[in-house]
Amino acid sequence: MAGRFPDGVLSLSADGRREGLRRGLGVLLSAGLCCCPVLPAAAAPEAQAGYSEYRLKAAFLYRISQFVEWPQPAAGGADSAFTICVLGSNPFGESLRELATRQHGNRPIALQYPASAREARACQIVYLDAAAKKTVTELASSLADLPVLTVSAAEQFVDYGGGVGFILEGGKLRMEINIEVLRRANLRPSAKLLEVAARLVGSAKEQP
Repeated sequence: MAGRFPDGVLSLSADGRREGLRRGLGVLLSAGLCCCPVLPAAAAPEAQAGYSEYRLKAAFLYRISQFVEWPQPAAGGADSAFTICVLGSNPFGESLRELATRQHGNRPIALQYPASAREARACQIVYLDAAAKKTVTELASSLADLPVLTVSAAEQFVDYGGGVGFILEGGKLRMEINIEVLRRANLRPSAKLLEVAARLVGSAKEQP
């Protein structure tokens, strides 16, 4: 079906196997997160410039959600939607639509596009594309102490108060994680997620 992610990108199990899977957008290891080539070797230059990269980032958003533990919803909210939001410009195009067919545990995933950081306070994940330091710090301040995971490709995102930052290393999409930001948000990343991070900040074991 047009617009769907390559088979296996979203459905890989979390059993820790290190089995490579090269489909369409590249390789996602069984952790679903580590060292993933952004594009297949034969991708056209115009695909390398945008669309395929954001399809992979959309898959990463889903995989990250499976390796982070959120607080239990309030009474009566266990079946409410798990909301993934895009704040500001939407670079994904139609690439996020596949996520709306998935679930987070028993909760259906919903997509929203809030117009401000204040509106994003009801989200579980907020993605912000490239942004200035001031925008990142304002977002971090608005969402402080709420169980909201912020994710961005903005430069030095985790250093300015973001939760998970996407970076490119050697043509591969990787992550940086601010453990202290997640702790304050009452979010618990799994050991597997921390293991595959390119850099951890906000801990005694901060990596360079």
